[in-house]
Amino acid sequence: MPKLRFACLLALCLPALCLPLFAQTAPGTAPSVARRPAPAKPATATAPEVRTPAAPVKKSGNTFDPATRLPLLSVRVEGNHRLNIAKVTALSGLRVGVSVNRDSFAAAHKALMDTGLFESVAYRFEKPAATHGYIVTFEVQETKLFYPIRFEEIPAERDDLLAHLKVADPAFDGESAATEPALRRYSRMIEEYLAANGKKMKVRGQVWAEQGGELSVMYRPDTPVPSISDVRFEGSVKIDPLELRRILIQTATGLLFTEERFRTVLTNEIVPAYWAIGRLGVTFPKIVAVPLTEEKGVRVLVTVDEGPEFVLNAAHVDSRVFPEAELLKLGKFPIGEPALMKTVADGVREILNRYKKQGYIKADAKFDPKLDFQAKTADVTVVIDEGPRYLFQELKIEGLDLVAEAGIRKLWAMEPGQPFNSLYPDFFLDQIRERQLFDSLGSSKARVDLDDGKHLATVTLSFKPEDKTPPPRVPLVRPQ
Repeated sequence: MPKLRFACLLALCLPALCLPLFAQTAPGTAPSVARRPAPAKPATATAPEVRTPAAPVKKSGNTFDPATRLPLLSVRVEGNHRLNIAKVTALSGLRVGVSVNRDSFAAAHKALMDTGLFESVAYRFEKPAATHGYIVTFEVQETKLFYPIRFEEIPAERDDLLAHLKVADPAFDGESAATEPALRRYSRMIEEYLAANGKKMKVRGQVWAEQGGELSVMYRPDTPVPSISDVRFEGSVKIDPLELRRILIQTATGLLFTEERFRTVLTNEIVPAYWAIGRLGVTFPKIVAVPLTEEKGVRVLVTVDEGPEFVLNAAHVDSRVFPEAELLKLGKFPIGEPALMKTVADGVREILNRYKKQGYIKADAKFDPKLDFQAKTADVTVVIDEGPRYLFQELKIEGLDLVAEAGIRKLWAMEPGQPFNSLYPDFFLDQIRERQLFDSLGSSKARVDLDDGKHLATVTLSFKPEDKTPPPRVPLVRPQ
């Protein structure tokens, strides 16, 4: 009987003696004591437990305390494209050789995010075995919102501001990120530069849409900018002031007014109208914005100085393909007559057509008159960028039966391998319509597909027969 009692007691105690052998012990901590699981409690509607993520520590080899300060051995960066490792390191505030710990890395992470140059930043650090120091790795995703930087109504030279930003920000490369933290950061740097030069001013950065849809980042005084409600011209004789207003009003209405921006609009919209009539020296000596009381915005009053009429003294064409004399003959530039830039532009268009007929379908030209204000003459030099030469490869026809398609191919004059005349497909279709070569021909169009690698052109002519389906009959309704 005593043996039986001892065996029962041993069976009851054995599980309690074995449990500590299987308990998990975290490295570098005191062994935990295994306990029996508490009985399950019924679920209650409580708020979910919020857990604070552990410090980003990567342990290798021996266990170490991340709060211990050790020298920084190196910085690694992954995922960077625009910014190199040196720039990311400088932005983080870390320096190799300086003692750091986990708090230093957390501060570096915050510094990188505060620049506004990254969509996300993650980091990890480790202490390699047999070393006395840390290695940190940043995983970054850079923002793609970078635009050209502009300054407006800032009392400083543009070059001086750019030089200051390059010194204050190791990552600055002439463009500004369009994120809110970056806009605030660069605004603060500009304010500091102005204050150091005795000019206190609040600066604000924002994204601006330029004419043509281009975006830029504008830094200007942090003051309200009025919008343009009306424009009036005075001093113009050769062009009626009402005509100038008609040209500009749709473009200018609603724009935020600054004199620099408004002068750009005048250059793009009004100056070409004066160049067309030979007034190449037109200026706008006075621009005044008058607040309107009856409505929001300002009325802009523009004083125009039309200047004298210029005479075209000489014309030149810079070409590597065709003789200059041939191109000048095509251009028919009015030497010795008023320098009407509309006439010059028409001549340049004829020159470009000469290129396009010989396969240079992407040819482009630029011309800018050189003015002699004393003699009141202008010299024009046309610079041609001919681009690559394309050859005709194949003709495709859609929408015709075999007989009609054969007729079209017989009329088509361009052979494969010849320089591709980009004006010919539309000319060919116009001739078919004018001569009425096909009965019941509806719409037709030409499409050109380019192989930019091999410089080949394929033409597809699409024909759609005329729809002769009679309209549906409407039943006659007799009055009751």
